[in-house]
Amino acid sequence: MAGLLKKNCSDNSLFKNILKLISGEGVGRAIGFLAAPVITRLYTTSDFGIVAVFGSICVLLYPFLSLKYSLSIPLHRTETAAVNSIAACLLVLVINTVIITLTFLFFHSQILSFFSSGIIDSLWGYIPLTFFFCGLSEILSYYSTRQRDFTTIAKVSIVQKLTGALIKIFLGLLHCHVIGLLTGSLFAASGGLSLYFRVYWKRLKDGFHRVSLRKICFVIRRYKEFPLYRVPSHLLLKVSGSLPILYFAWHFGTDTTGQISLAMSMLSVPVSIACTSVGRAFYGEIASLGQEKNKEISVMTGRIMIKLFAISIVPFMVIVVFGPWIFSTYFGSEWIQSGVFARYLCFYLIFRFVYSPISDGIFNVFERQKSVLWLETSRVVIVISSLFISWLCNCSVDKTVIVYSLSLSIQYIFSIIMVFYILRKSS
Repeated sequence: MAGLLKKNCSDNSLFKNILKLISGEGVGRAIGFLAAPVITRLYTTSDFGIVAVFGSICVLLYPFLSLKYSLSIPLHRTETAAVNSIAACLLVLVINTVIITLTFLFFHSQILSFFSSGIIDSLWGYIPLTFFFCGLSEILSYYSTRQRDFTTIAKVSIVQKLTGALIKIFLGLLHCHVIGLLTGSLFAASGGLSLYFRVYWKRLKDGFHRVSLRKICFVIRRYKEFPLYRVPSHLLLKVSGSLPILYFAWHFGTDTTGQISLAMSMLSVPVSIACTSVGRAFYGEIASLGQEKNKEISVMTGRIMIKLFAISIVPFMVIVVFGPWIFSTYFGSEWIQSGVFARYLCFYLIFRFVYSPISDGIFNVFERQKSVLWLETSRVVIVISSLFISWLCNCSVDKTVIVYSLSLSIQYIFSIIMVFYILRKSS
């Protein structure tokens, strides 16, 4: 009876935390969704295409924010260890920001010339700025996860989305074009940082008195598998997400890229909500349980995945049936092709919606970083293969998206099987 009560309490705690995060992430995404028809009418499809290429370049750098040491913050048992882990992350972030800034300062033309856009080349300064602010946000959000302070994470999410949307609309009204979209994205990355500092400043200030180089070095050694395996894994994840955008920009032009970029960004809303809300709460819960409670974690994982699958069916099927009409009605008639692309992408996104929220927690708690690297490698190989086959067969843009979506569906199904294999083996 005691065990049952404990399990029920654990489930209740998890779902309460999920609701907190969903409320914040949901409101934040709702703000972005409501602002989208205004933004799509202020900027051209070409503007969106250029920013999509720019964003794809930026996200390739994100695995190096803190070399993934931020993932270790919720795993520490003591506050002293957690604060030293934060110090290690900040040190890595500052060093990498300086390296990236100097690299683009001297070689931005050579690096960005491949994408043949003078606008991207002239705006290279957004890259190190976005990199640094995203790194700070990532570190502080994982500290919030350690504290299980999901209310603060929810508030930050709302501030970020609201700030980004308002900046994009304001600058769009001033006809700033690509600069408006990039500046809005930068403010979305940095928005909410003041809230984190206000909530945690005193605690972190007191904790940093216990920071030492010896303890930082211990953290770096203890969790060396994160940079060794998680950084290349995350890089491969970003590559697999960026390759389609870069391929469409190269092969079909910025207008088509803008169409598929909007489809991907809108469909990523429910996936992002699930990853941020369910994933963060799930990670915090199982990190507190630890590997020794593998049976409880296994049951919890199964329940979460079943619920995620049930939730995903209806909205994704609505897009499959009514996607072109929804996009043309809501975003404007010139975005109807984006709705067609969204219809094709829904097939793999159902499986991603189920897998992504639970993946980080399982692989981190059970220290299976090599498995993550293997899975991300397979995903990149599948994406490259699907695009190469489409290019070889001279497929139309629609057929290319279909091949890409079906290929990723197979990969995500295999990834889900891998999660249950790890849970079964750990038992």
